[in-house]
Amino acid sequence: MKIVNYGEKLPKNLILALGYFDAVHVGHKAVLNKTVAIAKSKNLSPTALIFTGGKSDCDVFSLAERFDRIFKLQIENIIVKSLDRAFMQKTKTEFLTEITSLYDIKGVVSGSDFTFGLNAEGSVQTLIDFFGEDLVFVEKLLGDGTQKFSSSNVKQALLQGDIKRANFYLGDEYFIKGEVLRGKGLGKTLGFPTANVKIEDSKLKIKQGVYKTFVLIGGKRYGAISNFGAQPTVNGESVILETYISGFNGDLYGKTLTVYFEDYIRDIKKFSSLSELSNQLKKDKGVLND
Repeated sequence: MKIVNYGEKLPKNLILALGYFDAVHVGHKAVLNKTVAIAKSKNLSPTALIFTGGKSDCDVFSLAERFDRIFKLQIENIIVKSLDRAFMQKTKTEFLTEITSLYDIKGVVSGSDFTFGLNAEGSVQTLIDFFGEDLVFVEKLLGDGTQKFSSSNVKQALLQGDIKRANFYLGDEYFIKGEVLRGKGLGKTLGFPTANVKIEDSKLKIKQGVYKTFVLIGGKRYGAISNFGAQPTVNGESVILETYISGFNGDLYGKTLTVYFEDYIRDIKKFSSLSELSNQLKKDKGVLND
């Protein structure tokens, strides 16, 4: 597995998956899986060209999280390109001429709706005209019959707290991965010690609320309850991810933890007392038995 910045060298004989790949949703996975399958059949190195920046909103997953999802699909190389102004001004032909001068590309794979180049004028047909029909492989995957698999639909579901629908588009559980930081210790005093996970600034801020989640520690799965948002009962204003891990006793400070989201439980509310908050947390824990 190798990660390089755009322009850095890679071995020869690449088959290149093209896409922004910010969510690595079901549609993205289909493109990446096809890339791996073709690579195996033709003895090529499966490679993904992914992009950062260039969008007005945040990404579903941080760059490090995207790497995890892509490498899990057996892609061998990832090329990372920042969508700076100069690059975004390149025409469709300039883009293709440049990538073929930088890398030994023996084939390309994309979704049927992939566009590129200045004013998004490049399309699948452009790829076919440039590389030849035998070297362009297209994956068409629309979705569940009503909405297509797309990053925008994943984001919309997450912003609405519709985790189950977001997970449908993703093909697995949405997650937040980060370092466990020290908090105020309030949860511990209430009998619900929590792990406070750092959230990358580049990551989409999902709907604030309390979620049914789980974590994997030492290969073991633990049911969990996570609060994503502020802490109004104790006048907390910053958005954080606090996770109570049922049945786990151990020190996670400074370690990296991945929290997987299964369902939305309730909105965040300000309780009149810590005792009332504690009672609500006990009710929230009950969903882990469902």
